[in-house]
Amino acid sequence: MKQDPFGNLTDWGTVLDLFEELGDNGTLSECQPGLVRILRYKGNWRLREEALKRIGEIQNPSDELISQVMTILADDNIYYDVRILAGEALTRILRNIDNDYSDKISMDVRKITEKLRSTPQPPLFENALRHLYSEATHPEVM
Repeated sequence: MKQDPFGNLTDWGTVLDLFEELGDNGTLSECQPGLVRILRYKGNWRLREEALKRIGEIQNPSDELISQVMTILADDNIYYDVRILAGEALTRILRNIDNDYSDKISMDVRKITEKLRSTPQPPLFENALRHLYSEATHPEVM
């Protein structure tokens, strides 16, 4: 499989169908460079949101993918709904990766959430940050 099978992101209907197909086949993790490109693409909110919803399914996310999700969470110029989705994706990532790597990511997540929570945030985003921080500090045992 190509690492970026998503093609033209302006044709978002086709990309959404491909998300579903890749998720059903369990091959979404093979397309991480394409997911990073979608997360960086600011031209379609639906694609970005769908990518964030699906990223938690990936068992071995790349550093670049995790970094891009953290970038979205921390970006004050992005709308809160997608930042909340980024927090939820990071929560699922923390639950799915092995412990050695999880410690480094947890530390990075704690730093970002502490910085964001140092200034007043809207209640929904504050709740998402609190939940993410809690997960990064004391991950639930599955």
